[in-house]
Amino acid sequence: MLASGWLDGVSVMREYGSRRALFQHEAVRHLWLALGSLGLALAAGLPLGLAIHGRERWRRPVLGALNVVQTIPSLALFGIMIPVLGWVAAHVPGAASAGIAGIGAFPALVALFLYSLLPVVSNTVTGLAGVAPETREAAHGTGMTDRQVALEILLPLALPLILAGVRIVLVQNIGLAVIAGLIGGGGFGTFVFQGLAQTATDLVLLGALPTIALALVAGLSLDLVVEALDRTRRAR
Repeated sequence: MLASGWLDGVSVMREYGSRRALFQHEAVRHLWLALGSLGLALAAGLPLGLAIHGRERWRRPVLGALNVVQTIPSLALFGIMIPVLGWVAAHVPGAASAGIAGIGAFPALVALFLYSLLPVVSNTVTGLAGVAPETREAAHGTGMTDRQVALEILLPLALPLILAGVRIVLVQNIGLAVIAGLIGGGGFGTFVFQGLAQTATDLVLLGALPTIALALVAGLSLDLVVEALDRTRRAR
């Protein structure tokens, strides 16, 4: 429908037509924030989940701390990043030149990363806990090391549940990335907050509708991937 031109007369599409280049730039920035924070969360969360799995003494405080972060309202967490990272940029040599700043995309990326950790870590721990002890014993019996068992046996078997956590994070971050527009982080939130400031509903929709569509596509796509993996695992 968009390609056919049927909707060109709609006021939202007129807003898009006058801001086409900016829209494409902010779309890339929105995806970068959502996917970049997810990538960082996977890089940190998967090893952390492996490390605390089976260690009750570590698991409770780590998951408790991540739960506390998750309960902080998103707007408050984005606001906290401004003075903290602003101080780092001003007082740590080389921080500002590395791109660290109190406003802009960096604090938004850090906030989204912190929100992403709990689903990744908790789903990793839960997925690993669901692997039968007999499977681990059989793997160790063949002479595999703990590292080999973790990477070649435990993680592949826990993959459907880990991907379910990835789905939660991606859909969550696509929505939360809108708030980045408030602190100069870009993304579709730029249009949303400009529209709110100008009482321009069409401009708000120009940011809100693509965000909703992106979240729906991401959620449904990962649902299909998880279902396919789970079906394959049951068949094997």
